[in-house]
Amino acid sequence: MKNLNQARVNVMISNMDEAIDFYVNHLGLELVNRYSNHYAELDANGFMVALHPTTSDVSVGNNVSIGLGVYNFDETIQMLESKGISFSFEKGGYIRLAHFKDPDGNPLFLAENT
Repeated sequence: MKNLNQARVNVMISNMDEAIDFYVNHLGLELVNRYSNHYAELDANGFMVALHPTTSDVSVGNNVSIGLGVYNFDETIQMLESKGISFSFEKGGYIRLAHFKDPDGNPLFLAENT
């Protein structure tokens, strides 16, 4: 995809400190950014892992999504909609998000910093 600038996997977690300890001290990932207890980014040798706390129940198999950062959000949405992909949108602070699913129902999203 021509507008792609970064890919990451997002892991929904119940406790930020425990998750960072596991991914950094046990798996050896590098903590790149931590925004209090709201969000953390880890580098897995060039592949980004994002930790995002949730108040929903954390259940096995339902806590991971694939995020694709894009340069031109609107152009990318139009291109993918023309290929039959449907989106639900979320606006929040510093980022625009468009959620969608692959043919097997796995969650993905597009993101662009605002």
